[in-house]
Amino acid sequence: MTASDADFRARLDALIGLTDPPRRAKDAVTEAAIRIWCDAVGDENPAYQDPQWAARSAWGGIVAPATSLNMWTLPGNRRSHRHAESLDRVNEVLAERGFTSVAAVQTEHTYVRPLRPGDHLEQFPSIGAVSPEKSTRLGRGHFVDLVSDYRTLEGEPVGRVVLRMLRWNPATRDKVPATPGDRLTRPVRPVGAASTDLPPAGTTGTLTAYLQPGYAAAPLDERPYLVGSAELADGTRLSGDVVDLRPDLVHDGMPVVVAHRRTRDGQILPVLTAPRPERRTSTRTGAEVSTGQRLAPWPIPVTQLSIAALATATFDFNDVHLDRDAAIERGARDVYMNILGSSALVNCYLTDWAGPEARVVDFRTRLAAQNHPGDTFTLDGVVTGLKPAPEATGETHVTVDVLGTNSLGDHVIASATLALP
Repeated sequence: MTASDADFRARLDALIGLTDPPRRAKDAVTEAAIRIWCDAVGDENPAYQDPQWAARSAWGGIVAPATSLNMWTLPGNRRSHRHAESLDRVNEVLAERGFTSVAAVQTEHTYVRPLRPGDHLEQFPSIGAVSPEKSTRLGRGHFVDLVSDYRTLEGEPVGRVVLRMLRWNPATRDKVPATPGDRLTRPVRPVGAASTDLPPAGTTGTLTAYLQPGYAAAPLDERPYLVGSAELADGTRLSGDVVDLRPDLVHDGMPVVVAHRRTRDGQILPVLTAPRPERRTSTRTGAEVSTGQRLAPWPIPVTQLSIAALATATFDFNDVHLDRDAAIERGARDVYMNILGSSALVNCYLTDWAGPEARVVDFRTRLAAQNHPGDTFTLDGVVTGLKPAPEATGETHVTVDVLGTNSLGDHVIASATLALP
């Protein structure tokens, strides 16, 4: 290490542990903001949106989604908090070495109680750690941990969030891979069929057989891929690619839905994928859950609109989520989904499976490959732990691990503890 490097490291170390005065949210938690969050996510949990249902439920009234905890104090599109906060000072030192691009890559949430409309929050931030220089898929950079405690204006603690951000040098990123639009699509078409009409997108069915071809991959071919046959709800059969699902998630008898994919030469071809899992209207009990139990997969199309909607609904106006030119300048190939948006989708996936009165106790997520427009983000989960709640409430604490993948690999690796009756 040179003297210059040692001085650089010493300046970073001097900033670890710095705290800031509390940052007050511009507004209190509101039903309108919760509803906009739900619209962006596609979450229909009545605990968030139905005052009559919520009043009769265990919640006793409308609550905010658990993973929204750290969005309420974000500055929005117009930064109003003071300059030279601890994080700004860290970023200024890193920028001197070219580490100018930023992405949130990991978050750990602990919840004391659910947020409700009318709660006005303050954030108490501090710098938890700054890593040595690391080599990542985005480029070379440093991880910075921001530790934030959240309290109401009355001083009541409501939760803690540890947010890990990567500050990297965009000039050190490897060549950007091909976009999902360059994928080779090979659905199998019926031979000698009386009609060549496509089954409508959204047609449901049951997978009756599938196989994974074992011959050598052709250029631009994707591996692994599956071909399957399904009996559709209208009594017809369709053979085609099974897409957006890892092979270990596919099995005979699983529900499927028809989707349409456009090839590079403009053809529209039918493919098979998993439908969105059905949302539970009642809440699972601990007795209904077992270790090893799997959650049905949920393929989620990623679009320019969905990325922008999730970013703005979570008060995240960082330009890399909204402005393609800015994202490319900072080393990405396009705009990409924000960590609050990815976390919101996982939150929805978990509570859709567990039921509307399931309580999220804690939540941990790590991001890897970015979610870009034109891709599909598929969530799947498995129950990895069961134990009685430590508060002797009669609840069961259920740990669920969730993996979200796209064409680039793993996008989100998450784990959450849910309290079930």
